[in-house]
Amino acid sequence: MTTHSVTQAAMSSFASASDPRLTQVMTLLVKHLHAFVTESKLTKEEWMKGLEFLTQSAAITDSERNEFSLLSDILGISSIVDVVSQPVGGTSSSVLGPFHSHDSRLQPNGIDLTGDQAGDRTWLHGCVLDQQGQAIENAEIDFWQNADNGLYPAQDSAQDPHNLRCKIKCEADGSFNLLTIRPHPYTVPTDGPVGALLAASQRSIWRPAHYHLIVSAPGYIGLVTELFPQNSEYIDNDTVFGVREGLIVPFVKSSNTEIAQRYGLDHPFYEVRFDFKLVKQA
Repeated sequence: MTTHSVTQAAMSSFASASDPRLTQVMTLLVKHLHAFVTESKLTKEEWMKGLEFLTQSAAITDSERNEFSLLSDILGISSIVDVVSQPVGGTSSSVLGPFHSHDSRLQPNGIDLTGDQAGDRTWLHGCVLDQQGQAIENAEIDFWQNADNGLYPAQDSAQDPHNLRCKIKCEADGSFNLLTIRPHPYTVPTDGPVGALLAASQRSIWRPAHYHLIVSAPGYIGLVTELFPQNSEYIDNDTVFGVREGLIVPFVKSSNTEIAQRYGLDHPFYEVRFDFKLVKQA
């Protein structure tokens, strides 16, 4: 049996899938994986090491941390998927990251997420709009970020599991706002197999500071994205290739008395304004 005959047989095995798209995707996956094995002349020992890597990734993955998501990120796969699936006319998407949790609590629009924790207070606000710049009703923001020490709750047992994350419903005019803290650059998790791979490859483990957001609304294509502070370290060397030019935002020092009084702030704070544009589903 030749490599060609094995590849053809494996590709043909998906020809009768009930979903034509499944046939297309799996056929291409087999084709290119087999080409990788052939071109690299992969040994049995190397393949077994790869399987061990995947097994270790599964062992460390749970509801709060996804090592496979991190692997997809550092290989640039997440960013390539973003690029090829980006709908025309909407806000640029970016990577989901390994620390998204589906159980964030629904909070009032305007929520103060800061409590008494350290960090530069930042008022984040804007609108969710359609491609024509009109407000989208019933839009939802799913927001999360790291704390002042650079860690997410899944990495830091001292934090409340819901620290600096929430879901909020936008107003009828599409507006949203919340008080949070300025995010910090941080290293991707290095205590798992992906961290070992980065070390062996002598690659940077740093990400620039950012906010994570999922923006959704009925009848529109959902958006997974990030916002990056202008001039953050590692903007030009993000280890997961997630930075997009349109997602780099200024953090402006503000003394807005109305906002300061609303949140009990006695010194200038940062203000970030960003409007998200969603694309209608076909």
